Amino acid sequence: ITQRCRHHHQHFSPQHLTSHSYHVEMDMEGPNPFSHLLSDLKIGDECFKYYSLLGLEDARYERLPFSIRVLLESAVRNCDNFQVKKEDVNNILDWEKKQTDPNGVEVPFRPARVILQDFTGVPAVVDFAAMRDAVKELGGDPKLINPVCPADLVIDHSVQVEFSRTRGGDDPGGGGTLTGQSCGRCVNYGQPGCVSTAMSERRTSSRSYSRLHRSRGPHTEGSRSRPGSPVVHSRPASPSVYSSLPASFSQQVYLMPPTASVSGSVMVGVQQPWQFQPAASTTSHQLPAMVTHLTLGEALGNTLSYQQQAIPCTTVVPGYNLPVYPTPHPAQINRIQRPVSYYMGSPYMHQSSRPGSRPTTPDQCQLPDSESHRSVDIEDISLRPRGFPGLRQRPFTLRKQECDNSAVSVSDTSSTRTDTSATPSLRLSVSSLPSPLDVPGIPIQDEVCPFHERQSEWSSALQKNQEIEFERNYERFVFLKWGAQALKNLLIVPPGSGIVHQVNLEYLARVVFEEDKVLFPDSLVGTDSHTTMINGLGVVGWGVGGIEAEAVMLGQAVSMVLPKVVGYRITGTLSSLATSTDVVLTITKHLRQVGVVGKFVEFYGPGVKQLSLADRATISNMCPEYGATIGFFPVDDTTINYLRQSNRDGNKIAQIEAYLKAVKMYRNFMDTSQDPSYSEVVTLDLADVVPSLSGPKRPHDRVSVSSMKDDFHQCLSNKVGFKGFGLPADTHDKTVPFVYESKEYTLKHGSVVIAAITSCTNTSNPSVMLGAGLLAKKAVEAGLVVAPYIKTSLSPGSGVVTHYLQHSGVTPFLAKLGFDIVGYGCMTCIGNSGPLPESVVEAIEKNDLVCCGVLSGNRNFEGRIHPNTRANYLASPLLVIAYALAGRVDIDFQKEPLGHSESGDAVFLRDIWPQRSEIQAVEQEHVIPVMFKEVYSRITTGNVRWNKLEAPEGMLYPWDSKSTYIKRPPFFDSMKKELPPIESIKNAHVLLKLGDSVTTDHISPAGSIARNSPAARYLASRGLTPREFNSYGSRRGNDAVMARGTFANIRLINKLVGKSGPYTIHIPSGEELDVFDAAERYREEGHPVVILAGKEYGSGSSRDWAAKGPFLLGVRAVIAESYERIHRSNLVGMGIIPMQFLEGETAESLEISGKETFTIDLPEDMKTGMIVPVHLSDGRSFETVLRFDTEVELMYFRHGGILNYMIRKMIQ
Repeated sequence: ITQRCRHHHQHFSPQHLTSHSYHVEMDMEGPNPFSHLLSDLKIGDECFKYYSLLGLEDARYERLPFSIRVLLESAVRNCDNFQVKKEDVNNILDWEKKQTDPNGVEVPFRPARVILQDFTGVPAVVDFAAMRDAVKELGGDPKLINPVCPADLVIDHSVQVEFSRTRGGDDPGGGGTLTGQSCGRCVNYGQPGCVSTAMSERRTSSRSYSRLHRSRGPHTEGSRSRPGSPVVHSRPASPSVYSSLPASFSQQVYLMPPTASVSGSVMVGVQQPWQFQPAASTTSHQLPAMVTHLTLGEALGNTLSYQQQAIPCTTVVPGYNLPVYPTPHPAQINRIQRPVSYYMGSPYMHQSSRPGSRPTTPDQCQLPDSESHRSVDIEDISLRPRGFPGLRQRPFTLRKQECDNSAVSVSDTSSTRTDTSATPSLRLSVSSLPSPLDVPGIPIQDEVCPFHERQSEWSSALQKNQEIEFERNYERFVFLKWGAQALKNLLIVPPGSGIVHQVNLEYLARVVFEEDKVLFPDSLVGTDSHTTMINGLGVVGWGVGGIEAEAVMLGQAVSMVLPKVVGYRITGTLSSLATSTDVVLTITKHLRQVGVVGKFVEFYGPGVKQLSLADRATISNMCPEYGATIGFFPVDDTTINYLRQSNRDGNKIAQIEAYLKAVKMYRNFMDTSQDPSYSEVVTLDLADVVPSLSGPKRPHDRVSVSSMKDDFHQCLSNKVGFKGFGLPADTHDKTVPFVYESKEYTLKHGSVVIAAITSCTNTSNPSVMLGAGLLAKKAVEAGLVVAPYIKTSLSPGSGVVTHYLQHSGVTPFLAKLGFDIVGYGCMTCIGNSGPLPESVVEAIEKNDLVCCGVLSGNRNFEGRIHPNTRANYLASPLLVIAYALAGRVDIDFQKEPLGHSESGDAVFLRDIWPQRSEIQAVEQEHVIPVMFKEVYSRITTGNVRWNKLEAPEGMLYPWDSKSTYIKRPPFFDSMKKELPPIESIKNAHVLLKLGDSVTTDHISPAGSIARNSPAARYLASRGLTPREFNSYGSRRGNDAVMARGTFANIRLINKLVGKSGPYTIHIPSGEELDVFDAAERYREEGHPVVILAGKEYGSGSSRDWAAKGPFLLGVRAVIAESYERIHRSNLVGMGIIPMQFLEGETAESLEISGKETFTIDLPEDMKTGMIVPVHLSDGRSFETVLRFDTEVELMYFRHGGILNYMIRKMIQ
């Protein structure tokens, strides 16, 4: 089904893919001992089967946490007495006792599906391709390497914020987007027309507009005009400034220089009066007031207004169609040039304050005395318009649509040019609107708005970023397309569709699967740690390493220790000023203090009813930050309502509700009798939540907005650490001048240089996104601006976000403040923030400034967001805008204003902060099911660039030795059929001695490749220039790059050296080297290496290259005080031994300098959790705990890793 939908571009629904319950196994399976539990369930007119857990007739079931019930159902349904045994079912059912077992009780779990993103998906597909080669070389059938469990791969990590603000830096100050010198004339006859004025520019405040309008004396909105005089309200795209004027008989259309011309007879409609209602019919095309995307034809055919009934006049960027409309008044188009803006030109006012511009005089709008009274004349007057540096001139092609009613259409093409010297003349009779020529296959195609399928006004930045994305990642995308064709049961969602977790929430999640009329709960594992976002929808799922996910795709069960479950009881009501972001930051800090690593967290209590589904998903998304395995909200009425809102099928929703109620997995949070047993209970009163941020270096270091100023200043003084930068007090007030776009600005400690509304954590939540839009609207109306050197961006998590932002009317205000839509992916949240202005970078680096990034993301580890933002704060989208307006984080919003209005009055944050009721009203009106339908009905058909990619065919991938993106990895090069003996570690050197909370970003960064790094030298040796290096994340299909990028984070602190960065000491020589170069020298000398670390080693993203990279560096073991769950599993999966200091012992307490050599004797009869001594070269020794937590993990290690195990299993 997957292949058929993909190849024929048919509509795809994720419900078409089923889990197959892993009936295809390499090993012998027995009959299911619980088959007697299969029961009938009639829903409507259909009959289904399900495993009735109530049929166990065990009182313990209803005491189980709802999340554990999902594990139990999976074990019952998949019990084969081989991978899942009857004993496993009994252990889960006996959870209350077994979860306290000091040795831990191991249970298997078979999720219904796997989800991946491209940073982890590319190396997974690379591994599959390499495994096929290995199986063939060992005499097996490579076809056996194929996903058994269905997998969805969403490409969302590749796009970067290279370009942000649409109206770019070359727009001279004080200028409008178009000058009076570069305008055209469109004269309508037959009925009165109208005139008005509009200006749109990046740095002109509302004050400028008001002053201009007052000086010319136009009527303002709501004012009275002469009886019978037609008036029009002009609405520029940015900012939205309304004015009205008495009208004469003409209207103007601004034009680009000619790139083509067409001529022919058409009908141009001028109708009255204009009504505020969205409508499109065969006789008229009336646009809703909030629409800001128009084509030239719509501009010409749009209705005018009378008696103060307004028409929206909005930005028009190069369009795809020229619709024309029937009226009693025929007209002749003599010449058409490419439109940029559809603003009504005024004979009374300057069109621009740009130097050299001139007023449009009434003479230019006089009606000629000839038969041209029946024509529309569009002509170029003089100069090239400025202020749209991102718009490119493209050739046009003219075509006649073959249908009952024809139309002249203008389509974007790269291969056909129209002869401008001799254009045909067409006589057309038009009575209906043509369909768009460009039919986007996904919601976000190029610069096309996902709702209107027309070019977006922010298309400059969006289009450029997506063009660069495809240019840089061409090899990766071709490889993934091969994988989509060669691997069964793998769905790939093309670039531009959104962020994996938000797409999962809004579309891919099934909540309940149906397979062969058997119903069972949706569940998953994902190769991104924030897979837990789906817990907010009542779906059990968590992040695993890419290596472990590959094994699940091949039919292997996840082995886990039966977890404790913390009940998190929520009460009370949220204050009007707090947001869901504030709730999650509060919960994150709270649960970090409680300690929930390795545990499930399940939310319950009456306060849960106060949280929308999007609020719950936000809380679940941050689960890795508070350390739990999952943060689960059982399904309730709110979940069902969300499924309806997101346009899920009605019959499917009925199945979900009926099935979950039948197995008692449907929750009523107000019914305390449903409260299950928990390992422990903690409580939060929502009334205690206040507006907050987290930072400057960790997501769980929450600080309230009210204390932010003092907290930041204290961080400057604190010694270097998670809450300190160690700066002398006399440097705190230092200011540094710099020049940007010919104007001088100043930076200081605390200056904001990146402000990004990004990440599915918040962009999936309409309340905070619309709240940000309303805040932006009020800020613009108050005359506030964001400094132009601050890199602002908005990267929605899906096209649905663009829908409701656009239709609620807040997009122009966001754009005015610089928050243009720049792409659909993770972007700044994962470090794809792109470059800062060179003058800003120079000022920061030369003066050692602690400048800041503020983002609505979920992680802010040092060095992750941008190399030049040493302090990074997580905040709600509203606060991102607030701090961007302030330009600094050390501001007391209660006492200090954001800026001043045009009248000089101070504007405080409280003056523009939207009320919760205001946000809710807008959300209820504009977040509707049709948006989800429009966006996701075409998601799998791909955008134009994706569809044009030509991928190789065949079962085995034809590796290209010239490729710098895709390379066959060496993991299986020396692999034999026979099981290798266990080898002890002899005389190993310490490669790195690390402290606490070393993240996977430190181990294997995903960001840009530094020009002086080993990876850069490798790429340069392959003929690449620095602009072609791309990021480490994008090159995870090339082991040569990734090995060189291991421990390449500029903020890495290695205690063997006296500075931060990717450096270490080669112990025998004492020479300081890059980590990779030192590892290579140890390899040449025949020495294995180990790593010493503190607490929470490997925290952060579930990054498989954080284990693969050290493996390629020759690391045999890591000795740490504690591990992050996923990373420890990844180490095991690569055959690296995770060892742990005994409780209370550290490298420091044992006085280990790191210059000793280490010998670790590994017994043949290794057991989980056994004590293993480590012998030092100075004669001392100490004991460690072997952190193989399950028997399955021991088996993986004996095989040299999980993938080696799977290969041997396939060829048996």
